[in-house]
Amino acid sequence: MLKKIRKRDGRIVDFITEKITDAIFKAAKAVGGKDRKKAEELCLIVVKILDQRFDEDNPPSVEEVQDIVEKVLIQSGHAKTAKAYILYRQKRTELREFKKILLGVEDDIKLSINSTTVLKRRYLRKNEKGEAIETPSQLFHRVALNIASGDVLYDATADVKKT
Repeated sequence: MLKKIRKRDGRIVDFITEKITDAIFKAAKAVGGKDRKKAEELCLIVVKILDQRFDEDNPPSVEEVQDIVEKVLIQSGHAKTAKAYILYRQKRTELREFKKILLGVEDDIKLSINSTTVLKRRYLRKNEKGEAIETPSQLFHRVALNIASGDVLYDATADVKKT
């Protein structure tokens, strides 16, 4: 059974079958479906195809998995669900692209548009042209390091001492 998947940023992470079931069921609910068991059955078909085409040394990409989900939905007679799935997938792609344009860097922690705008405007490190040069997770890492450095310079237990 498939254990890994390649994310859009190239990272290899654990493959979680339930994510496919959830995606299928959400698409089905969007068009009036209520049968989660059917989503689970369709997911098993998707996983079987994935197991035939991919292995440990060659994990599928997120896009390849999504393409197979679309085909399984259509071939199984769930055209309305497939359409909802395809439209949702397109919407997410557009949102990712918009956030990348807005930030100038990849949104690697899936923030809302509002949060993304505030981070870009006020907090992300910028180059001399005013362009963002760090991702949101790099910003949070930088902030965490700076906060932790205070513990090294000062008494880390000061907030728990009785006065």
